Amino acid sequence: MSYDLDFRFRRALQPEGLTTFATCIAALNDAVNDAQRAGHDPQSDPAVKLFAKRLSRVTDGLLEQEHPDDAPLREACMARLAELKHTPAIVALLRKGIDYLPEDLRAFKREGQRAVRQIAAELGLNRSDYRLDYIAPNPAIAGDYVLEGASLYLRLSVERFGSPALTYRHRHWKTPGRQVRHASAPSLADIPALARQIASHLQIDVAGSQPTLM
Repeated sequence: MSYDLDFRFRRALQPEGLTTFATCIAALNDAVNDAQRAGHDPQSDPAVKLFAKRLSRVTDGLLEQEHPDDAPLREACMARLAELKHTPAIVALLRKGIDYLPEDLRAFKREGQRAVRQIAAELGLNRSDYRLDYIAPNPAIAGDYVLEGASLYLRLSVERFGSPALTYRHRHWKTPGRQVRHASAPSLADIPALARQIASHLQIDVAGSQPTLM
C-alpha cells in the first residue's frame, strides 16, 4: 500500500529554518525519498525542486534576494497539499504493515502525533488540557499514541488483525452509561467529522472551539 506525505510540501513552502548547507541537503534528501516512496519522479516533484533551489541559494549566498520565479512551484505545492487533504498518509500507514520498516515508522510517528493533536484541537482542547504519550514495545514496532484529558481517553494504533485504528471513551468509563467506542483508519480522512462524532458519543461540549492548523 503506497502513500504520499504532505510534509515535504509544507516544509518547502516554509523553508525559513533551512539556512545551512547541512539542513538544506537533509531536507532535499528527505523529499527525494518521500517522493520515490509515493511512486513519483523526484525530478518533477515541486517540493524537491524548491529544496534544490534553496540549497543552491544557500551555497551562493542568495537567500536574502526575492525569487518570483518560485511562484509556479509554490502553487504546485499548494495544489498537492489540497489533493492530499482527501487522502492523508496516516490512513495508509495505519492500514499497512510498517513494523521493522524504519522510514514508515518515522512517518507514522510524525503523522500519528499530528492527527491526534488535530483531533484534540477540533474538540477545543489546548495542549495544556491533555497528555499525549507514544508507547511502543520496542523501536522497531509501531506503538500507540495515547491521549488523556479531563473527559477523554483516545488511543491511535495501527490496524493489526482487524483491530480498530482508534479507540476512545470518556476518561471515567466505568461510570454507568459510559461505553468504549472505535473508529477505523479511513475516518481520519475527515478529522472535523470524526471529532464531531467523538464529541457526540462522549457528550463533550465543543462550542466555541478554535481548531488549530497543524
